[in-house]
Amino acid sequence: MFTEIVSVGTNNGVQLYDLRRGTKLGQCVGVAVSARQSFGMCDTWLAAVNEKKAMCHVYILNRGDSSSKLAFPLPEEISCIQVLDGGKYLAAGAKSGRIMIWATGSGRMLGTWDAHYGAVTALDSSDSVLVSGGEDAAVHVWILSQVLDQLAHGDKAVSPIVSINEHTMPISAIHISQAGILAGHGRIYTAARDQTCKQWCIRTGHDGEQFVGRAELLATFLYSTAVNDIAVDAGETRIFVATSNGLYQTELYAYAKVTPDSIKSKPELVALGGTSDAVYSENHVQYATAEVDIAAVELSHDGTLLVTGAREGAVRVWDTSSRQCLRTISDKQLSGGVTQLSIRLAPLQLGGPRAQAQVGLQRPEAMTEAMVAPRISSISFAPLQRLMRNSVTVETTAFEAAVKMQLAGGREDMAAFDAQLCRAEPYSETGHADVRLLEALRPADGTAKQQQLQQQLEQLQRHSARTRALNDELYQSAVTEWLNARQGKA
Repeated sequence: MFTEIVSVGTNNGVQLYDLRRGTKLGQCVGVAVSARQSFGMCDTWLAAVNEKKAMCHVYILNRGDSSSKLAFPLPEEISCIQVLDGGKYLAAGAKSGRIMIWATGSGRMLGTWDAHYGAVTALDSSDSVLVSGGEDAAVHVWILSQVLDQLAHGDKAVSPIVSINEHTMPISAIHISQAGILAGHGRIYTAARDQTCKQWCIRTGHDGEQFVGRAELLATFLYSTAVNDIAVDAGETRIFVATSNGLYQTELYAYAKVTPDSIKSKPELVALGGTSDAVYSENHVQYATAEVDIAAVELSHDGTLLVTGAREGAVRVWDTSSRQCLRTISDKQLSGGVTQLSIRLAPLQLGGPRAQAQVGLQRPEAMTEAMVAPRISSISFAPLQRLMRNSVTVETTAFEAAVKMQLAGGREDMAAFDAQLCRAEPYSETGHADVRLLEALRPADGTAKQQQLQQQLEQLQRHSARTRALNDELYQSAVTEWLNARQGKA
């Protein structure tokens, strides 16, 4: 059985728990998670930002590690972040309405652009697509490849492929269906402070140069108070809504009523809502024993468990079929109030699936412990740049200085390499192995076809040796020219 962990963001930091058992696995202290989307995580690290301070803290996900591995300033105050591509990239929405993208391994800022007329309040991503919502009540769908390409070419007119302006108050949550958006008919769910949650179908296509799209409204769900967060199951049959007046569950499909004169003998399952009709309170089922002000809600991967976090600090695990509370997570660190929830599969160092030996084989105990719970000593995460920089204007770093020292005698090394390369010898070591294999497969009498194959092989090996020598010479010349130009500018 797979293991899931639930991460809880509070004003006292981020707390990690086992979803099925409720045991505490770790904590990340030193940062106040005061917004709904102030931290993001992958299998090795967790990054958290403080909404009131332009600072980012990065933690290693190990048992017992609680202090941040990295702490560095950000360009401006960040209101929400989103981890992309398994942790290779990080997107952040600022209070100024800008969106920024970084490569976490190098810390390089890949792009930044104005997205909203106010703070960015929600982000979600799928298939290289980023969906953002803001205080201006707008929702934009961005194709990251198009946006970053436009920014690289200096085009300031960065525009989304789809813009939704049907909400009347700030966006509070966004959910993208598992089908994605680039499939051509993906669905997204948007929730706002205007007491509504809307279901959209995003139609996308390609006009030969770039992606284009449009949004179709499928359903509008109206609630009694402002919506704080939403969760949708994988089959898109139910939506769970956290509001300021409790927790609700709405079935997205219902059986149509069969009239006596109807030809059909069985009721038909139809989708609720429509472009003109809103789904009202009679279709929403409220969880009776839940707290009043629910700040965050999250579903397990199989959709059987629902986790809620209240602003009062209570974290509860519910059974979605019976709507009964199975467990309440008690921890004094939750007393500051819950602001964000996240559920993901547990990595190996936090109790994830263990490596099992085959039947009949025995591993030493020390080796088994090392495979079960390895500790991460380093992570691929560099401090994020505060500005976009052109590679020509970047100052020389210690890494570049070391490269210069290593390439100082590059010409002598290349001359020695050329002397060792016997141009008259057509075969490299790999080529000799190929010829030996060809000789072993050749018939005793030999044929004209085999001789032709051997001649072609010899010719390819000669071309390979010459091309390699020429490529090395051109590369060394280019590197030397670049270093001389950099030293001249310095």
